[in-house]
Amino acid sequence: MPDFDLAQRFSSSQGQIAHDSFGRGPNLVFVHGTPFRGLIWRDLVARLHARFRCHVIDLPGYGASDKYDGQEVRLRSFARVLAEFLAARRLSDPVLVGHDFGAASVLGAHLVEGVPVRALAVVDGVVLSPWGTDYARLVHSAPQTFNALPSYIHEAILAAHIETAADRPLSAGWQRELIAPWTGADGQAAYHRQIQQFDTAYTDRLETLYPTLAVPTQVFWGERDQWVDPAVGRRLAELIPGAGFTLLPDAGHLAMLDTPGLLARELGDWLDRP
Repeated sequence: MPDFDLAQRFSSSQGQIAHDSFGRGPNLVFVHGTPFRGLIWRDLVARLHARFRCHVIDLPGYGASDKYDGQEVRLRSFARVLAEFLAARRLSDPVLVGHDFGAASVLGAHLVEGVPVRALAVVDGVVLSPWGTDYARLVHSAPQTFNALPSYIHEAILAAHIETAADRPLSAGWQRELIAPWTGADGQAAYHRQIQQFDTAYTDRLETLYPTLAVPTQVFWGERDQWVDPAVGRRLAELIPGAGFTLLPDAGHLAMLDTPGLLARELGDWLDRP
């Protein structure tokens, strides 16, 4: 597989979006959550790109995509930008795979924006209100205080926060890669900007639409998820007609980093079902 650097760019309603594609076969589109980036899918794509055409994006305001003052970086804009991306790339009837905020984005792209899909997969998703970690809620309550923190304190706090998303210790390399987009004055401001735009109204709206889903849907959840309890995943599967639920042992909120082989196998087996 070539370098996983999301070297392509797409002009969206929320700025330039970093993306790339790997492999051949049916289209899989992977959408990350917060405060992560498309890179989290690297080990999963490495295991699936021989069978599927894997498309990965950085959401607006995240990773290598544009970040700017006044940018809309809320769930509804993510779903719209995803719809724009799929239309621009002419990806008809793809399978959409969403993690955390990315799960609400792929569900919203289909249910609200009307994007046709072959199937939907949710991985440890932000899909039911209320949501948000204790730290995120604290930042949301005092944005000026947190934005004024010295950079070394901001980075240390963020590193400690991200560490709790994984069930096993993150390598120093993964720590650097996940924190890097949020460093410097622009990155620190962008991190607090997306938290200030947390809005549960969108997931409230989606919850009323889940019973109308009529495409194959599978919910995957880390058994040790400390950010979003597996009970949320079970509830989502109950709301969606015919949806399945797969619990991933030894995985936290970042199942694609904790157990990439297991998640790739379970996702691939599900996609192989008639």
